[in-house]
Formats: sequence, C-alpha cells, structure tokens
Amino acid sequence: MGTFQKRVLEVIQNLNWLLESHDSTVELIAVKGNKVVLRCIGHCHDCETDCVGVAFRERMPEVELVFQ
Repeated sequence: MGTFQKRVLEVIQNLNWLLESHDSTVELIAVKGNKVVLRCIGHCHDCETDCVGVAFRERMPEVELVFQ
C-alpha cells in the first residue's frame, strides 16, 4: 500500500468516526491514480452538506472524488 492510499484511508477513518453519529459510513471502493471511488452509506448518502467532499478538499486537494 502506497503513501497516497494510506492518506486516503486516514481521511476515511477520520470521517467514519464523525459519521457514526449520523448512522452513516464511507467505504473505499478503489484508488486509480488520483481518482478515489467511494460509497456513502446511510443518511450521508443523500446529504447536501458534502462533509466527505469538504474533508478531502481540505486534506487532499489533489484527489478527484467519484461516488457510487
């Protein structure tokens, strides 16, 4: 596992810690170059707040997020 993927997993781990209180979670589906494919489960799936996007833009602005 490379450094980039480790950083992605760290962001996801921090997000999931916060999203638990909303009965939600984020799953990593794939990493392809700088493209990160995620699945949001629970209430956050249709949320307009975009906590996941904000977290990645703040910590890893080079990431292109794709949601399934």
